[in-house]
Amino acid sequence: MPEIVPLLNELYITEWRLFHNFFCPSVKLIEKQRIASKTIKRYDNPKTPYQRVMDSPDISPSAKQKLSTLFERLNPFQLRKAMEEKLKKIFLLCCKTHVGSTVLR
Repeated sequence: MPEIVPLLNELYITEWRLFHNFFCPSVKLIEKQRIASKTIKRYDNPKTPYQRVMDSPDISPSAKQKLSTLFERLNPFQLRKAMEEKLKKIFLLCCKTHVGSTVLR
């Protein structure tokens, strides 16, 4: 199935990366405390990787401006639709390859 690799790479490089980094929030573990046999975990508020970069004082203003401009141009619904279309193509190729190679017993 080597013909699928370039399609997956393109999906990850374009839509998936943008969708994940700009629109999918995640939580960060702030503190983990062990009390007897219990572990208590505290998490930060959910934020996207984009929001974490924008909140960071270590990132230059010019880099933040570029990211902000990119974010303004993105539409999560269009990204999601493009991802679904590419995934359909990938699944169709997988199914063709799987059906085409029958296993004899």
